[in-house]
Amino acid sequence: MKKKESRISVKKKRWYSVLAPKILNNVVVGETPAADPSMLVGRTFAVNLSSVMRNMRKQNVEVRFKIKEVKGNECITDFVSYEILPAHVKRLVKRAKCRVDDSFVVETKDKLKVRVKPLILARDTTQKSVAGALRKTAKEMIIERIGKTDYSEFLNKVLVGEVQRDLKTRLRKIYPLSVAEIRAMKRL
Repeated sequence: MKKKESRISVKKKRWYSVLAPKILNNVVVGETPAADPSMLVGRTFAVNLSSVMRNMRKQNVEVRFKIKEVKGNECITDFVSYEILPAHVKRLVKRAKCRVDDSFVVETKDKLKVRVKPLILARDTTQKSVAGALRKTAKEMIIERIGKTDYSEFLNKVLVGEVQRDLKTRLRKIYPLSVAEIRAMKRL
């Protein structure tokens, strides 16, 4: 009796290099395999910001990219989110006496919705009214800042640390702070 042979067609996978968005100078972030380039569209990547910007001070921040199109062997990405790693947040909070968190959705000048989560840490224990004033002032400042700029410009200012610096200087007038950061930012 003759055995029946099964024919399985296996398509060979190719490697595609993933490029960071234009904001980060189209740096090669990594590589990914795929049998068909159309399978890559929509795939997300999480990368440490220090490896993209070549700055070790940014090693506690993770950025996510989403592949929007494939050109040849290169994948063009869009920026999805920015987040300080939870382990680093824990380290920061350990030294602080008062933690003020917030989360809100803001619309940019070019009509994109962004969820922003600021993190404010005070050196000493504060009253609820002071914590509320810190939260309110931070929210007002961020909403004002985002409303005047388009998404890519605001994102660039967050990546460089300009927004965080301005936030800390303004909030320091209300109460002495140890940290004023954008803990997370995600495009909706």
